[in-house]
Amino acid sequence: PDIVEEIDGVISKSIRKAFINQNGIMKKLLSLLLIISSLNCYSQEGQWPGIPLFNESGLVLMDQNTFIGVISAASISFGLSQFVFKDTKHLNFYQTRVGVFGTIGGTVIMENFGIEKRIAPWFGLGIEVNNQQWIYEERNGAGMGLNLYYRWHLFGRKKISPFLEYGSGFFFGFSDFPPNGTNFTFNLTTQIGVEYTTERKNKLRLSYGHIHQSNNDLLDPNPGEDGNGFNFTYLWFWK
Repeated sequence: PDIVEEIDGVISKSIRKAFINQNGIMKKLLSLLLIISSLNCYSQEGQWPGIPLFNESGLVLMDQNTFIGVISAASISFGLSQFVFKDTKHLNFYQTRVGVFGTIGGTVIMENFGIEKRIAPWFGLGIEVNNQQWIYEERNGAGMGLNLYYRWHLFGRKKISPFLEYGSGFFFGFSDFPPNGTNFTFNLTTQIGVEYTTERKNKLRLSYGHIHQSNNDLLDPNPGEDGNGFNFTYLWFWK
């Protein structure tokens, strides 16, 4: 914990400085991404392994039916927190996320930035701007999107808490993604992980899970893309 607190202090100071000078945070994120991608430069061999129950045949968000299920669960959770349990102490965070996924066709790297509102100790909502690049044998590319996140925490009042997170959003590639697909896709993610809360109320998260992108047959072709990978998220408390 002492080491984590020291890391939190360093990150907090770095982010405050970078918030004034945006070039600083971009350089730090780029450096971290280069390290992550260098450790996974051979991921073009195929999709990384999934977690039992959290792969294509399990409890993952990857189509219209599962999306309706997640939205319904999030709506019920919001109603319970506000009108039944009456959780009125909301916490707000800025957050930045970096991730790397081994997919069927290659490697996907993401860097997101957004905000989160912790509606209750056990439930939170977030919105992030999604920056994404892919390294594929056929063609490399990049794109941007917007994702909403719905997160449930097992021990939300504790310093260390496991969590389940679903994300859904829109993505537009500057070239087709996957390379045999279309520019427009829906971006659906499922992650399970652990969150650590520091003395400054900032948070560190490490998670692993599934990503699915397709256009839901709205456009032709629709090959879709699936993969599994890591996310690292840092949240700093602002009120």
